[in-house]
Amino acid sequence: MLRTDSILEIMTEQQLIKKNLAVIRGYLKIRFPGCVVTEESDPSTYHTFIVTNEKLHKRYKLKVSWFRLSDRSNTQEKTRGELDRMDVAGCMIQAGDGWFDW
Repeated sequence: MLRTDSILEIMTEQQLIKKNLAVIRGYLKIRFPGCVVTEESDPSTYHTFIVTNEKLHKRYKLKVSWFRLSDRSNTQEKTRGELDRMDVAGCMIQAGDGWFDW
C-alpha cells in the first residue's frame, strides 16, 4: 500500500509531466504551423512527437526522455526556454528521417 506522501509525489510528477508536454506541444504547433502533431508515450522511458507536413510529405520526429519531463527542476518556463535555446525544431529538421532525442 502506498503512503499518502508517495501518492502526492506521483500525482505531482504526473502534473509536471502534463505541463511540460503541453509546453512542447505548443512549441511544435508554433514552429510547424499547419502540420499535424501526433504523440505516443512509453511511460518511464520517453514520449514521442511526430510532426507531419502533408503538403511537403515530410515527417519530423522528436523523442523526449521521461527524465526531462519529470525532472522537478524543469519548470514550464525552463522547458520553453530550452526548446528555443537548443532550437529543437531545427534539430528535428536536421535529423531528417531519424529521431531527434531530447
